Amino acid sequence: MALPVDIDAPAAALARLDDEWTKTSVSSDELYADIPDGTYNTVIEEARLTETVSTGRPMVVWKLRIQGPQAANRVVTKSRVVTENTLAYLKEELEKCGLQVSRLSELPARLKELVNHPIDVQKSTKDGRANFYFRWDSNRSGKSVVSDDLPF
Repeated sequence: MALPVDIDAPAAALARLDDEWTKTSVSSDELYADIPDGTYNTVIEEARLTETVSTGRPMVVWKLRIQGPQAANRVVTKSRVVTENTLAYLKEELEKCGLQVSRLSELPARLKELVNHPIDVQKSTKDGRANFYFRWDSNRSGKSVVSDDLPF
């Protein structure tokens, strides 16, 4: 049997911060403003399936810990809402992470395989919006390699 919880006690403790709360604004772009654009070595700490708050659509969320060289130990979040229009992007992202699923319905059970997987990400800021993109592994077979040593 659960004990009754006095919800007024925590609410009263939080009420003293109400004025500051209304003055506080946070955007994901502000969270990562101190991380310069560039390529980062990261490790996937968490990969999970959740839902968007507004539409209830499925969404994959990755928590990535930066290994360096800059911003070491910072954790960044990358997410992908799953719709008919984003399936190709999601499939590419999963393959870049080293996960191939034959059916999308396998994904919830297989996402845990990504934990502790190293992956390079590219942080890009455009029009004030920060985005993180997974990069293909440099050892990926079939990847076209462009050399600066070409004679033409």
